[in-house]
Amino acid sequence: MLIFLYGADSFRSLEKLNDLKNKYLEKNGSGTDLSVLDYGEGASFEDLSTALSAQGLFSTKRLVILKNSMLKGSTETQKGILTIIKANTALEKDADTIVTFYENGNPKKNGALYKFIFKAAKRQEFAPLEGIALTNWALDYAKILSTEISFSRNALNMLLAATGSDLNILSNEIIKLINYKNFGEINDSDVVLLVKSKVDSTMFETIEALASGNKTRALSLFHEQLTKGEDVFYVLSMYTYQIRTLLKIGDFYWQGMTSAPQIAQASGVHPYVVQKSLSQIRNLSEQKTKQMLRDLAEIDFSAKTGKVDPVLALDTFIVSL
Repeated sequence: MLIFLYGADSFRSLEKLNDLKNKYLEKNGSGTDLSVLDYGEGASFEDLSTALSAQGLFSTKRLVILKNSMLKGSTETQKGILTIIKANTALEKDADTIVTFYENGNPKKNGALYKFIFKAAKRQEFAPLEGIALTNWALDYAKILSTEISFSRNALNMLLAATGSDLNILSNEIIKLINYKNFGEINDSDVVLLVKSKVDSTMFETIEALASGNKTRALSLFHEQLTKGEDVFYVLSMYTYQIRTLLKIGDFYWQGMTSAPQIAQASGVHPYVVQKSLSQIRNLSEQKTKQMLRDLAEIDFSAKTGKVDPVLALDTFIVSL
């Protein structure tokens, strides 16, 4: 039997490969007839011939894994592998011998080995997850790690915007958050604290510019963030987080509480954040702050449903304030 696992999502493809290997070991004990040939580490096509001809004493099953033979193997190596596979004509229907081609990415489709294996093997492509599929994967992965942890909706959006569809990064960040939180709900501040440490002060400066009415400065900072490679949805989620924090602080300030330590204690916001935010609050009314939050929520919804371009929508948001 020939199996072909490939695709840009190397996290899930490697999970599938490990699952296949573990099931083989469970059924066949010591795994005497398990061979792993890594063509990124110098394996040759002769190694495949050796692996197929070897026969263990206690097992009638054989699993041969070829890693990155198309992505890392030379043209000569690929030709040799193809010759060996074609010579073993019974492989395609042999349930006792499983040859698995694993590629850590997308190999070139015009290669002779790729063309043959693509047609002859049971194949599965692992494309990057998007949208609700990515959201569900993150929630399921977190649940596997801990049933005591949940995500607030905005915290999850911020996390996904920060990591994108790279499950290697996303899984590491989820592990980090769960180890930090232990139990309860992971919120915006947890993600800001742990996940996006590379976010610099320009996020705070942008909100400061908006609060003071400096639209030119706010626009400049916004596009500076995009130029640095920040995902626009992450920028949007950070603006939302910052405005929501201002509103939380403002709820007490607008009622007459002006002491930063008192507001910090009453609101649950870190004293340093309260102290830095008070200068912005003084330039904002409760009505304007709530409207900003509503506008950002509308942009988020419209952008994710394809109704508006998020960059243009944020440009308009900044200019219209």
